[in-house]
Amino acid sequence: MWPHLAFWADYGSIAADLADQHHQPVPELTAKEKRLWTAKAHAARRRGELDPIESWYAADGRLITVAYLVEDDTSTVIALAGDLDAPGWEVIGHYEHESAAGRALPRAVPPGVLRPDAASRFNRPEPSPERPVQELLQEVIEARTAGEVSAALLTAAQQGYEAGPLVRLERLLDTAAHFVYALDTVRGQQIGARLDALGRQLAFLTREVHDAAEDLGATVGVLPPHRAPVPPRIRPRPALSTTPPTPPPRSTATARRV
Repeated sequence: MWPHLAFWADYGSIAADLADQHHQPVPELTAKEKRLWTAKAHAARRRGELDPIESWYAADGRLITVAYLVEDDTSTVIALAGDLDAPGWEVIGHYEHESAAGRALPRAVPPGVLRPDAASRFNRPEPSPERPVQELLQEVIEARTAGEVSAALLTAAQQGYEAGPLVRLERLLDTAAHFVYALDTVRGQQIGARLDALGRQLAFLTREVHDAAEDLGATVGVLPPHRAPVPPRIRPRPALSTTPPTPPPRSTATARRV
């Protein structure tokens, strides 16, 4: 029963979207108005005064983006159709505020997934064991021999089921690059290439860390004894046999009388 519930939790939004298809969007701008507002939007884009707010795909396959167009210290909510970083996008509407744009524009269809055959967020497998970086750092701080530091570094660069933090970060960058490529936009291709390059650099760094760790372990080095631990600074306390000082004698009114 649980797999069916998890599937419904993941894809129930599709049924909700189908039930909401009665929404009728407001007619778009005329051809002349589209040319005028598109020219304004392109000029604002060049000035760096076109600020995207939200994007979605409509049922007809168009990528729609709501953005703020800033012109002469005034801000207007506009809707664009197409990839902002590719030629051919155009303005399809302008509105008083974001809520009005949401009511007037075509509704969004449910977004896709990166891996259609992957487990859902409600039915994830148990994660593989992992050593936190903070724990490895503490082991290096407390180490006395080169072998202990070598072991911590080898754990950070370990491959396989119990992969270390460096390898997991490399996988994260690689998967993020696949996601950004899958956005299928010009900007997405550019950022995906950057993430891909960072992943390759990290893979090279991981191999270097592994090799350096093995070389360090082969030195069989130890810290010299003069690097002795510093005793903790504790405020001195009085000895248990110390008696408190004797208070001065108290004078009375009778003793002062003559």
